[in-house]
Amino acid sequence: MKRILALVLALTMCLSLAACGSSDETTPTDTNQTDNTTTTPDETGDNTNRDDMTVILGAEFTTLDPQKLPAVADINFCTNIFDGLVALDENGQVVPKLATDWVASEDGLHYTFHLREGVKFHNGNDFTADDVKLSVERFRDESWMQFASFAVDSCDIVDDYTVTINLKYAYGNFLNMLWYCAIIDSDHYSSMSEEEFARNPVGTGPFKFAEWTPAQHVVLEANEEYWDGAPQMKKLTFNFISDTNTALVALETGEADLAFGTSLSATTFQQAQQNESLATDSTVGNSFYFVNFNSNRISKEVRQALSYAIDRDAINTLVNEGTGYLGDIPLVEGQEGYTTDITTYEYNPEKAKELLSAAGADGLTLTFYYGESADNSKLGQALQSQLANVGVTLELEPVENGTWWATFEDGNYDVSRGGYPMEKANTDSCYYDMFHSTGTFNVSRINNPEIDTLLDEARTELDSAKRDEIYVQVNQILTEEAYFIPLYFSASMIVYNKDLQGVKADSTQNYQYKTMHW
Repeated sequence: MKRILALVLALTMCLSLAACGSSDETTPTDTNQTDNTTTTPDETGDNTNRDDMTVILGAEFTTLDPQKLPAVADINFCTNIFDGLVALDENGQVVPKLATDWVASEDGLHYTFHLREGVKFHNGNDFTADDVKLSVERFRDESWMQFASFAVDSCDIVDDYTVTINLKYAYGNFLNMLWYCAIIDSDHYSSMSEEEFARNPVGTGPFKFAEWTPAQHVVLEANEEYWDGAPQMKKLTFNFISDTNTALVALETGEADLAFGTSLSATTFQQAQQNESLATDSTVGNSFYFVNFNSNRISKEVRQALSYAIDRDAINTLVNEGTGYLGDIPLVEGQEGYTTDITTYEYNPEKAKELLSAAGADGLTLTFYYGESADNSKLGQALQSQLANVGVTLELEPVENGTWWATFEDGNYDVSRGGYPMEKANTDSCYYDMFHSTGTFNVSRINNPEIDTLLDEARTELDSAKRDEIYVQVNQILTEEAYFIPLYFSASMIVYNKDLQGVKADSTQNYQYKTMHW
């Protein structure tokens, strides 16, 4: 049940394009609070003497407990406070972090990690195997964003700087998902309540928590003793600004230096591109959006016909002002299973009419259920208009998000909008949930024994090349069966002061502020 509820949150985030809610909690007692003054450029616009920066976030955090983060923006923030045993580099390859190296058993059930010695938490405590054991067990029991924590069985301490993580079964993408598992200080955690811990994070990362003023900002300070070298930025201020126009003004006036995620819209991003003092970048984001069919109600032949009736480019222009990235499958190049060797449904209304007639579906009426939001409303109207062109009546039924999810669970719908937060280093994290008959977010009601068998095989296959081949087969079946209409990937947009250097996202779309400098 916990996982189902967590996915509801994730999907609500995806579909509404909102990262998290605001908080009205009081400021925690904190001995590390710092002066909130910010060094601004002088009258000549020179930033060379600065060692601070201000970042805009679209919504306030609900927690800074790294195992309970409800949104991508929160994860991005916390990766600068916490380290994991491993990390993913810009190419999505697993690299050492707090673990210097590791050895996997031949059967893939046991991973022994040798830990980095001499590392200290922000409070001065030594990092040891005790901290890893607690963190891994919380990762297993408490986290929901971590799509594969279900595979973890236990963590054994071998000595102060060696641990073995035991899996319930071989899981081919175990290391690829382990970067999510932030390592926390076991002594710090045990000294306070869960609520206190959620607002007083202590990690080993390049920045340490200093202050959280509700509804205003969070401040981080440089960890001068960081094991991988102190960052050049000595102070980071994260301001909560939900209005994208206000965020743009702050960037243009120099009150802020960087913004990304829900603090930007397609419109403000395009406006920023016209400002010579700002730099912009856009890459394929972490969320994939699609129109899904209830396969229990709509036949394969009709699904194929409707796929030809939808102009995806027009929808991307309408909903995203063209900023989204079109895709034929829920994967991007470089992911296991990515392929271009599939049958695609190019926009062809005449073909759609022909197939509908052959299927005996002339004059078809369907209902489109969607969670209430401006973007979903735009999508519904576009679908309604395009399907009307092929003789299909689409009735629009906006509902509250809780009702929307209950409708999915009951299977009481024809067509809906789907969205899923992608994990680019782990195809299983998405595909099993979306396409396996037992998947938590199988909103298309797929019950295909061949797909189930392939996904079960891929989950336990230790050879990446073989997993890739399996997922290619899955994609070919998904496309042939037309269980859903792929729309687009979200755009990961960022706007920042042109003088700011070292701004780049890793393969998980996280920005590491340690690399940034003036």
